[in-house]
Amino acid sequence: MKNTKDNFSFWVNYLKIISIFLAMMGAVWALVGSFDPFGFYDTQFARAFWDTDTLPPDAKRTFRFIIGPFGATSMGYFILQYFIAANAYARREKWAYQAIIFAFVGWFVLDTMMSAWHGAYFNILMANIPSLIAMFPIFFTRKYMKN
Repeated sequence: MKNTKDNFSFWVNYLKIISIFLAMMGAVWALVGSFDPFGFYDTQFARAFWDTDTLPPDAKRTFRFIIGPFGATSMGYFILQYFIAANAYARREKWAYQAIIFAFVGWFVLDTMMSAWHGAYFNILMANIPSLIAMFPIFFTRKYMKN
């Protein structure tokens, strides 16, 4: 029984750490106006939509605006996820597991479909796959939840 408790505690802490990290990333995105400080994402974005290595000035300004509310929303979501993980999820309440899984899967599927639809495969590689890898272990915690 102790091993099961230790395993579950590990996953709760993992989810809390991922939540804090992604909340901080959301704040950075909002404040910096970019997904990465090195410009890799911006370059791929420009190549996919404008066939150039840099965003046109109007697109750059628009992108920096859009990423502000997006980063703030991401920060808010992951703070909420942290509190769900630290409380109801840690108490093994099934609704908490379902809320986190369905929110993540919903985002992942829709974001991946929209990225593919627009030919923004770089977004799938740079954002969606790393997010899936980070959140994938959470799928294994279903067995710990109360029915």
